[in-house]
Amino acid sequence: MRILAPTFAMASLCVVLFPGCDIPKFSATRDFEKVIPINSQVDVIVKTSNGSITVTPTDKLEIEMVAHAKAYGMTQEEAEAALETLMPEIDTTTTSITLECTRRAQKINYSDSVSLELKVPARWPLKLETSNGSVSTNQSQGPVTISTSNGRIEVKGATGSLHLSTSNGRITIENSTGNIQAGSSNGSIQLIGCALEGKCKLDTSNGAIGVNLSVQAPIQLEASTSNGSIRFDKSDLDVTKKSKRHVSGVLFGKASGPSPNVSLDLETSNGSITISPQESDPLPTETKSSEAA
Repeated sequence: MRILAPTFAMASLCVVLFPGCDIPKFSATRDFEKVIPINSQVDVIVKTSNGSITVTPTDKLEIEMVAHAKAYGMTQEEAEAALETLMPEIDTTTTSITLECTRRAQKINYSDSVSLELKVPARWPLKLETSNGSVSTNQSQGPVTISTSNGRIEVKGATGSLHLSTSNGRITIENSTGNIQAGSSNGSIQLIGCALEGKCKLDTSNGAIGVNLSVQAPIQLEASTSNGSIRFDKSDLDVTKKSKRHVSGVLFGKASGPSPNVSLDLETSNGSITISPQESDPLPTETKSSEAA
């Protein structure tokens, strides 16, 4: 079934002053709202090409959506008409629901945008994708996949597996539990107060990596950087191999003990890596901390 979300009030107009005959001089904004009832758990797939995505939990068996749309035009009438082409399209099946905002075909890049605010049942799996915009989730309990080309990613209180990627932007993961895979081409990655499961990996081409964890089950750690330092707390990491650019060891355990069931691979090409206890920011004093050399 394919339906269009209805429009609601709260439209506003403004004039945008740009020099040049091929630059749009007018813009229009409107909020589209929709409540989508679902009878059972489904995968939630959200796609917008230009705009942010924010997901928070609800205890209702439905999706609440607010889409903030903005369109441009050479006249006010053209900008208003363009808003209708930005209405989110909704596809529902017995196993998934897809919300997609497709930019209109145009010869000139008007930078039309749709930002989405969603309330989704916490246990439902999420797949969130945007080309230009930030993505954030809070208190999700199912698996989460997030992809953005240009924008930051923020995840808080998740209890399912995480697969996060951005080309340009930082990634922050707080107070979450599960298997975590996170990568950025240009941006820092922070892991704060998380309980890890399975084989986890954080990697960035250009940016620092910060791991700030409370004591938990032993974690097999590998950390490497091409250009940058590696700092860690000696009392928490039992080092097995150490060089200026690479450190191996067991975090919160002894390397001589049983092999840990959890591993964490940290890798950056250009940036430092810092590993510290959750209660410590910055690292402890020099008598307890160490830098790979």
